[in-house]
Amino acid sequence: MDKPFAILEQWVREGRIHLSQEMPSEVEVEPEPRDFPFEAMPQNLSDGELFDFAMKDVKSLGWSAVPLHNRPPVEIQGQDEEQDALRVLEEFLREGNVEIEDTAEYIEGFVHPHGRLYLHDLRSGRFSIRAHLDMHGLTLQDARFVLEEFLIESVRRGFTCVRVIHGRGRHSHKHHSVLKENIQRWLCTRRMSRHVIAYTSARRCDGGGGAVYVLLRK
Repeated sequence: MDKPFAILEQWVREGRIHLSQEMPSEVEVEPEPRDFPFEAMPQNLSDGELFDFAMKDVKSLGWSAVPLHNRPPVEIQGQDEEQDALRVLEEFLREGNVEIEDTAEYIEGFVHPHGRLYLHDLRSGRFSIRAHLDMHGLTLQDARFVLEEFLIESVRRGFTCVRVIHGRGRHSHKHHSVLKENIQRWLCTRRMSRHVIAYTSARRCDGGGGAVYVLLRK
């Protein structure tokens, strides 16, 4: 191992260098002169009197006299996250541009094998509506009979697209649309499959989730 200072010890023994025997005295630092007179602290003062004595020359900066709490406390109210979400959704549906196919009311289907090719054009309203049927107030038995007769007559007249209004079931038990549910099944029966190509929920201007477009064979 290298010992760079080992040579110094040898030189000291040989007398080539001499170590000083006098240690440097500590440097005395004179205290800085005070710019203010020092007043002796009185004896036997209580803690309160001692504090008052130490703070007697302290002057207010001005802003310390302003109250720290100059506003009333904020009232914290509980939040109902479910109600807040429903309120935001309601505002979005009322003011936003929501497509009917993005809602739970939307239905669609195709009976003819090539019917899926027409779904986009059908839901977009690109087919001219030639006739419509309003099924409000009908029983299930009457509704099926009227629907079949309406579609067959529309085919005889050469109508390509018709609109069937089934409602949203707001006046039904538990607000369940019975007609809407059964129409999808009726349109796919063997008798109707000879005439129906496809169906989708209507646009909002034509009834939205309360009506369907039915595309018919020529």
